[in-house]
Amino acid sequence: MIKNNDLIYGATIFFICALLQVYFPWWIIAFPCFIYGVLNEKSSFFKTFLIAFASIGLLWGIYAAFIQLYTGSELSRRISVMFQVPSNDFIGIITGLIGGLTAGLTALCGALVKWSLVDLKPVKVANTEQDFDDEEDS
Repeated sequence: MIKNNDLIYGATIFFICALLQVYFPWWIIAFPCFIYGVLNEKSSFFKTFLIAFASIGLLWGIYAAFIQLYTGSELSRRISVMFQVPSNDFIGIITGLIGGLTAGLTALCGALVKWSLVDLKPVKVANTEQDFDDEEDS
């Protein structure tokens, strides 16, 4: 179940990445999504992946739709011919999927880094000198 906080996180990722992509390359989406994964409170990994995937997938789908409208579908037609895709509309869907997968996997990496640093507890090691003495006697 998606809560209000999840919608706020998704909208924040959407708008921060939209602003950053004006000035930086496409892969700038990785940094806010990774930070979201690290700072996200304890939730499921799938939910973390899904929020980032949906935010950036929607953002890139909207970008692709605007480009298709402003260029009169010429750019998407050329790309669809180059990649042998049956329709121009698939280019926007593929673009959204690529962006969503990039964002989702990056947020998942951030969540896994946080999980690996926070949830692991140190293990008390037994006296190793006694273990070495036992091996020499045998």
